[in-house]
Amino acid sequence: MAISDRTKRLLWSRSGGYCQNPGCHRDFFVFFQDGNISSLEELAHVIGQSNQGPRGKSDLSVTERDEYNNIILLCPNCHSLIDKNPLQFSVKTLQNWKQQHEEAIKLIFVFPVYRERQELAQSVHKLLRINKVIFQQYGPHSLQAIAPFSDAVKDWKRHVLADVIPNNRKIANLLSVNEHLLTEDEKHILDMFILHQQAFEYNHVSGDKTAYAPLFPKEMNNILRGE
Repeated sequence: MAISDRTKRLLWSRSGGYCQNPGCHRDFFVFFQDGNISSLEELAHVIGQSNQGPRGKSDLSVTERDEYNNIILLCPNCHSLIDKNPLQFSVKTLQNWKQQHEEAIKLIFVFPVYRERQELAQSVHKLLRINKVIFQQYGPHSLQAIAPFSDAVKDWKRHVLADVIPNNRKIANLLSVNEHLLTEDEKHILDMFILHQQAFEYNHVSGDKTAYAPLFPKEMNNILRGE
């Protein structure tokens, strides 16, 4: 078996892009002067992928060993450390690392619950507006991107990581927390946006590519405009 793309995306999203060892928290992304980005994450098994692997003696099935609950994201140094010293780094220890890290990430993004659609709309459309300006200025189809000797590609990569991805997360979470203010059609639009948001983020930060990443749903531009 292999770790599925869906599981990888979920792990990426909930790690926040940092090593889940509480004594490390290394940023997974390395930026080079030429504009290239390298990712350092490694998918580590809590219970070894086989019975002969580190912490591998378990009744957990082979399939379950590649599922979300048994994978922790670590930098290469921490991955090597835990696998070379399985007696010092137990299954329970690694599970605690992962749980505490994910809870800490959630606390960073505490989203308000609104009573009025207008309040929610103002917050969401401000973020959408910022992302749109960045896309128009630096995106793959911008005038700068096709201009000779332009730095637009580097600027686009930088803004994607610093602005677009965080804004997309905020939009998805704001709308999800306030689903009670959405119509049924708007909930469907939100679902489409989340699929786009997850695939877009995965393509830009994982070092891998989702070939059929959903495009940004244009209906998002008008969400919360009515009623």
